[in-house]
Amino acid sequence: MKHTLVALLLGLFLVVQASGCLLLVGAGGGAGGAVYVMGKLKEEINAPVAKVHEAARATIKDLGIPLIQDKEDNLTAHLESEFSDGKRVWIDVEKTSDTVSTLTIRVGLLGDEVKSREILTKVKEHL
Repeated sequence: MKHTLVALLLGLFLVVQASGCLLLVGAGGGAGGAVYVMGKLKEEINAPVAKVHEAARATIKDLGIPLIQDKEDNLTAHLESEFSDGKRVWIDVEKTSDTVSTLTIRVGLLGDEVKSREILTKVKEHL
């Protein structure tokens, strides 16, 4: 019995580590608001991948930071940039459905919630 409990807890720990934070993402994902977990800001956006990608590209231009990488296909988009302070910016868009996308923003290796939320606000303004 003790070994089974240890195995179960270890398995749960691995699932939480692999997903970022199972409880927080699960609770925030359905609430419709942005969730900041482990250095990443995530929000479901009511727009297809192509439209969110276009808005993210316009946001980078508005911020006056260089677009280092820009990739898109029918299911995902990925953009990279960098602020003048050296903090790298990663923006990922994933198809959730035909009309909904998941937007993930990370600023710097450890994350910067203030800058991430500023980027999210500007992306929404362009939608």
